[in-house]
Amino acid sequence: MDSLIDRYEIPDLPGVYLMKEEKKIIYVGKAKNLKKRVSSYFKKVHIDKKTIELVDHITDLEFIVCKSELDALILENNLIKKYMPKYNILLKDQKTYPYIKISKENFPKLSIIRRSKDIDIKNGDYFGPYPNGSGFLLKTIIKIFKIRDCKRDMKKNYSKPCLKYYMNRCMGPCVYKEIDISYKESVENAKYFLRGKGDNLLKQLKEDMDRASSSMEFERAIKYREQITSIKNSLKTQVTEVLKDIDEDVFVCKQDGNILFLTILKIRDGKIIGINNLKVDIYIEEDILVESFLRYYSNEKMPRNIILDSLSLEKKEILEGWGKNYLNINLKLFFPVVKSRRKKLLEMAYLNLDEEIKKYHNQKNVLEEGMKTLHKTLNLKKIPRKIECFDISNISGKDAVGAMSVAIEGRLAKKYYRKFKIKTKDTPDDYHMMREVIKRRYSKLTEIELPDLILIDGGLGQLNTVEQVFFNLKKNDLVDIISIAKREEEIFKAGENISYIFSKNSESLKILQRLRDEAHRFGITYHRKLRKKRVISSELDKINGIGPKRKKDLLQRFKSVKRIKEATLEELLEVVPEKIAWELKKL
Repeated sequence: MDSLIDRYEIPDLPGVYLMKEEKKIIYVGKAKNLKKRVSSYFKKVHIDKKTIELVDHITDLEFIVCKSELDALILENNLIKKYMPKYNILLKDQKTYPYIKISKENFPKLSIIRRSKDIDIKNGDYFGPYPNGSGFLLKTIIKIFKIRDCKRDMKKNYSKPCLKYYMNRCMGPCVYKEIDISYKESVENAKYFLRGKGDNLLKQLKEDMDRASSSMEFERAIKYREQITSIKNSLKTQVTEVLKDIDEDVFVCKQDGNILFLTILKIRDGKIIGINNLKVDIYIEEDILVESFLRYYSNEKMPRNIILDSLSLEKKEILEGWGKNYLNINLKLFFPVVKSRRKKLLEMAYLNLDEEIKKYHNQKNVLEEGMKTLHKTLNLKKIPRKIECFDISNISGKDAVGAMSVAIEGRLAKKYYRKFKIKTKDTPDDYHMMREVIKRRYSKLTEIELPDLILIDGGLGQLNTVEQVFFNLKKNDLVDIISIAKREEEIFKAGENISYIFSKNSESLKILQRLRDEAHRFGITYHRKLRKKRVISSELDKINGIGPKRKKDLLQRFKSVKRIKEATLEELLEVVPEKIAWELKKL
């Protein structure tokens, strides 16, 4: 490999380096000194398997010189987001907790936002994130404050309100425009409540309940009591009050082998409202804290204050510089050492981080035992470290699809899932469809590419069909094939007539059930998508003058046939000619 770097005149300056396999960028890194950092990859003896794997795949290098390490950090972050290199920390399994949004419009509406990239402070006020019970909290707010959560256009005048108005879950602003003042007051009260200042509201409801009870209006009193209980339950998501009007995160991480564990303790308006625990694979032994910090806050809303371990104090300048130059935030980092409020929060974050690591290893041991039991009980050729599971979804043969879920080391591995649109059959024939999917999946795979175990959703009929495909492919001796029948959760093995029954509480059965259920879910989702697309196409195809382009334009504008039907003539005229618009109104 020395010959590779000998081809380059590596600058003795700060900058970014891009490692390539052929023309594809597989890793992006930054360095104070490019020459020292890049040379270390090829001259140092690496122990880590993934670093060795990276170096073995490098065929080309590229360098971009920067004025400072901070400039290199910002450039590195931009390039990683652009190219998503295989060996960089990407936090692909990042979980974003839901936020509750109150839109900024006339008669605002409530909604749940589950992706950080959908947060736009220009269009709404956001509250959260809520690690538990965001749906319950949303229903509670609707029940108490009667704020709408529908998709109706408030600029229009509807002839009658929706069902929620009659259920006393909405004030009906779609019809009764004169309630704008009381509706606005209700929205402000909801915001006040969501900011964690619900004590006054509880006090008021308690007074209302007592008055109703004294007046022998017991039905009303029960309603107030239920509201009080709902509010108290929802406030449980706001775990502990630490200091009023402070937004901050506690960010801690630990490396355990090739896995990085992250715990982010979230404090909003002075209350601990949740913990975000992440687990990601590490490929390269780089500056783990900086890399994970940048990846995380490239996707998450960053508060102005962040608490870090004092061991990371040397990173203060570069991280604060990144916050200011890249996110335009005057970031303040705290590294508590002596006993203080922030030190206690740091200890709490580490306590949760250690629990996550412990939980991971405990689960890993349970899964390992489950796989070994499968291996022993079913007399498999190998311990089933990689299992591929198949299911067929269709209604009367229409829009038939096959789905493949995958488990690696007993854990679901969604990035390896596959879906198959059935090509050879449009009448009900699950055996024929399964035969097609299995042949498409395995006909070109080599022995080393085969999984350790194949799981089929079904009984002996489906299993025999798959076994015959493998026999025809001359691969029947290379991999074990089993099926799981739903009624009694019986396990059948190819080549045997008897079934196996595992205890309902056994991890072996749970591994197979999770895979089977995932394949079913994945397949049903794809099937519904195809069916919806076909139904939409057939309805629009009935109208003369609508071809592929106009159909695409209509669906891009209105998203569904239902919304096309609900659209006004003026809205339709923005997309199609008047004659076609009138025809659409007849749908």
